[in-house]
Amino acid sequence: MKNLLLSFLTAIISSLVSLVLIEILIRVMTATPAATWSDRPAFYFRDPANPSMQNYSYEPVKPANKFRIAVIGDSFSFAPYMQFTDTFSAKLEGMLKLNKTERKAEVINYGVPAYSTSHEIGTTKRALSEGADLVLLQITLNDPEIKAHRPSGITENMNDPFAVYTSPKGILGKWKTYNFVMQKLHNNRAHAAYKQYFVDLYENPKTYAAFEGSMTELIETVKKENKPIVAVVFPLFGIAMDNSYPFYPIHEKVDALLTKLGVTHMDISSIYKGIPLERLQVVPGGDRHPNEIAHRMAAEKIYLWLEELKLIPEEFLIQEKFATRLGVNPQRKQTKK
Repeated sequence: MKNLLLSFLTAIISSLVSLVLIEILIRVMTATPAATWSDRPAFYFRDPANPSMQNYSYEPVKPANKFRIAVIGDSFSFAPYMQFTDTFSAKLEGMLKLNKTERKAEVINYGVPAYSTSHEIGTTKRALSEGADLVLLQITLNDPEIKAHRPSGITENMNDPFAVYTSPKGILGKWKTYNFVMQKLHNNRAHAAYKQYFVDLYENPKTYAAFEGSMTELIETVKKENKPIVAVVFPLFGIAMDNSYPFYPIHEKVDALLTKLGVTHMDISSIYKGIPLERLQVVPGGDRHPNEIAHRMAAEKIYLWLEELKLIPEEFLIQEKFATRLGVNPQRKQTKK
């Protein structure tokens, strides 16, 4: 009996020592200072003459001396946590304003956070009534979502089922070993749920049928007005764009649908391939929308594509492109790849 008790106490002490050693090891491995910085704007601004937070003010009825591109989209177009002047639509407009011309180009951002394709039909009708010369449809892979209400934005501190793990308060919050294990379990579950959520949107007959029907109606609305429409497909920025990116089959399904509907389109996913997510997310680890870098890259790609399609009037084409910007004088010219 004495030997049994001794063995039991030895096992308990060994376990406690092991737990302490593991705790010390994990504390050493995870000893990184808490992030105290943020690169988000100190404040956000808007044009007082524009009631929305999307653009500079513009004339609802397009003047005759304007060439107008209407960007129809959701939060990827709107760009939460960013100044509206940093969106890909604003960047594109800046490129089209380089030349001194009598007619002026403008790119209107009609993007609304949380919109699905079904909501964008009404927005498209509005853009056409306001004189859009070209409709650029921005597609995000959550566009098949069915919502009973018409969204107007993203709620602050809204619940995110795919958010990263946060430590509990109290004693458990200070127990590094516990939090290390729980973080791994939570992140694995969230990662799997994130992938399955978007797969289900396209495999569920109800959501996909709604998406296809809304897309068909939107495109027919534009074609009835004899206006050109193009579509740009964005990747999701919750999982790195590499060979294991799980949403390639969804991109292919969207491509097939747009081809079937006769819409000229481009998937810009490839430009982000291999870039770490923290370089592309607007709040790394906190918000999965594309940031200023991702928007600038999109604007450049879209401009070159529209130029190739000859959808940009010649008077607005960029006259000079340079491969470098290292000094104040014109430098080495950019060559076509």
